[in-house]
Amino acid sequence: MAEVRIASSMQPREHPKLRILIGENNADLATTLSMLLDEESDMHCVATASSAAAVLRGLDEHAPNAFILDLSLDDGSSLPLIGTLRQRLPQAAIVVFTGHRNALLSEQCVRAGANSVVVKTGEFEELTAALRTAAQGGWVAPGAKRADG
Repeated sequence: MAEVRIASSMQPREHPKLRILIGENNADLATTLSMLLDEESDMHCVATASSAAAVLRGLDEHAPNAFILDLSLDDGSSLPLIGTLRQRLPQAAIVVFTGHRNALLSEQCVRAGANSVVVKTGEFEELTAALRTAAQGGWVAPGAKRADG
């Protein structure tokens, strides 16, 4: 017999933590981001990787449901990686975290499948807000269009 769960308005709805894999070729920045994200009650950094190949290897091992990706990784641009991640994990939150402030590049990232592009010179809260929005299926990129529309 199948188990039936009845949602009650008296019970708080639990949201699973974001399990974040960071793709960043600056090891110090990756470590700092990891520590800061782990201080958020709804986020946990499961791994960091400096290359697209390492990000892909981490999919099965760490089961991430969210990604922070620098555009420049040790083995090249992460633009192709964004599309690969979107195909393999359609519901994943994908946020590009870059030092490049460029509307055309932001549009390319979103067309590839990123939910959002956050500039590294911004506040940390911008990154966490983008992750939370992405986790709820939101897309944030001024002037950019989604890959499917």
